[in-house]
Amino acid sequence: MTKTIRIGIDGSIFSEQPRGHSLYTYRLCQQLGDQLPEAQFFVYSPWPVDLSGFKGDWTLRTGAQRSRLSPVLWLKMVAGTMCQADKLDLFWSPYVFLPRLGRETKTLITVYDFVNRISPDSFARLHTLAYTLFARRDIRRADTVVTISQGTDDKLFQYFGRRSRVVKPALEPRYRRPDSSEIQATLNALNIQQPYLLNVATWDPRKNVAALVRAFLRMKIEGEIPHTLVLVGKKDRASEEIERLISAQEQGKILVLGYVGDQYLPALYAGADAFVFPSTYEGFGMPVLEARACGTRVVTTDIPELREAGDDHCIYISPTESGIRQGILSALSRNRVDNHGTSVPSWSEQAGLLATEMRRLVSGQE
Repeated sequence: MTKTIRIGIDGSIFSEQPRGHSLYTYRLCQQLGDQLPEAQFFVYSPWPVDLSGFKGDWTLRTGAQRSRLSPVLWLKMVAGTMCQADKLDLFWSPYVFLPRLGRETKTLITVYDFVNRISPDSFARLHTLAYTLFARRDIRRADTVVTISQGTDDKLFQYFGRRSRVVKPALEPRYRRPDSSEIQATLNALNIQQPYLLNVATWDPRKNVAALVRAFLRMKIEGEIPHTLVLVGKKDRASEEIERLISAQEQGKILVLGYVGDQYLPALYAGADAFVFPSTYEGFGMPVLEARACGTRVVTTDIPELREAGDDHCIYISPTESGIRQGILSALSRNRVDNHGTSVPSWSEQAGLLATEMRRLVSGQE
């Protein structure tokens, strides 16, 4: 008879509308029950989490009422006691931090990026404090680390002297090139006129949206392109500079959409003459992969993590105004991408890699 494996998971990463790291964790959890049918999963969270989409044996562990503690402090001060009572064989932290656990519990941590080191101005003060106090130590003491790209694994080795198991994100099925009627319906709904260039990113300093806006406005002044620039993404720490640049331009050159629903993104990518993503640092770069899958020309920064997402199908640039301009002009002179060449592993395959690592840890194999 197969022994039951008791696996705990930090559920504070889950949100009502999962995106980014939350979606990555959610999709893996959806598949883990099939990959580990002998496992019993326990999700620890300071707030309710809907586990109905997960196959297998899942139990939510939370307080009697919503905690006023931050997720990190709740994990450190409350969840550890629950974990020890549940006699876990393994605890997986998809959010870097570990609770207090018994010595018999193996630990696995997912590291998505090193924004805190490479672009510290992108971090909120409390997040920076939490990383300083806890994350560095927790990464060092984890039995195994999982990263989402070879580039992040290389930085893990650079900063911590250890290697990881790479489990890359998979592509959501909706990212493919829509037909022309679907593209036009989306553009009509969002009041977008072609031709346009597209950027999808929060207004975070490392996303480098301000440099894109400056390069675009210079190209418009010099009459190099007839396009509108469409900006999709929530405002963040670079909002003041970007808003100042936009307010100084003639109306109609830049369209700020803010957050848009995921259902609109494939058509937005596909309708653009180029997707321009001059981020200075990413853990992987999902927007690049998504745009490629939608058959869109991509201009992006020449860093290892974005090359992993873009492969040989992108125009790679220096993330300067001059580099962005040259990349846009090069993209507009090329044919569209053949999105049928975008080969990406499935979530089931990636969950299989994670499950293999979990079994190895629990069994004590090297």
